[in-house]
Amino acid sequence: MSGAGEFLCEGLKRSLSSMLPWDIPWYDPSHTVFFAALYGALSVIGIGVIAALILTVKRLKSVEGGSHH
Repeated sequence: MSGAGEFLCEGLKRSLSSMLPWDIPWYDPSHTVFFAALYGALSVIGIGVIAALILTVKRLKSVEGGSHH
């Protein structure tokens, strides 16, 4: 591997071993901004999916006599 490739791989290996919250170096501002935005977006998507599931179940239970219209 070339000198630059080894440097980049070594730097990445040292800075981030996994994407789990307890493995992220939160003292680095670039990691903090990126992962805060990532986890924020994933949280919004997750809340939307859960809300859609709850509303779907409520609507299915309120259907009269098996009518699907």
